[in-house]
Amino acid sequence: MGDLLNVPTLILQIVNFILFVIIAYYLFYKPFKDITQARQNVIKENLAKAEEIRKEIEQLRVDLESKLNKINEEREKILSEAVKEAENIKNYIIEEAQNKANEIKNKTIKEIEYAKKQALNEIKDTYVNVVTELAKGVLKDVVDENVNAKIIKTASEKLKNIN
Repeated sequence: MGDLLNVPTLILQIVNFILFVIIAYYLFYKPFKDITQARQNVIKENLAKAEEIRKEIEQLRVDLESKLNKINEEREKILSEAVKEAENIKNYIIEEAQNKANEIKNKTIKEIEYAKKQALNEIKDTYVNVVTELAKGVLKDVVDENVNAKIIKTASEKLKNIN
């Protein structure tokens, strides 16, 4: 067993193993660790940027919703004002039409009343003339001409004064 446990060989193997581990650490593990660390840093930076972009997008969404709400409110206000204005115009047009209709109605009534008075005056004049001619014919034989003229004149005036 002495050969198997040769102490200098064992020490040399231990030193070789330690040197191998140190060399392997610097050649393989440390660069791998550095690459992995750099990769983790890039991932963290990308996540931070993505979070910033997400926050910006969320803020833009909130801003756009706010603007959309304002636009909708303004649209509703404009529509409401337009409806009120249209209602006012409609009422004005109806009122003007009613005023014109009343004006035409009143004018027509006055014209009818005037035509009625004219017709009554014409009828009255015709009636007076007929009665006068009739009275002249009847009284001509009975009374003298001066009395006949006075009677006819008085009767004509009284007939004209009758409404």
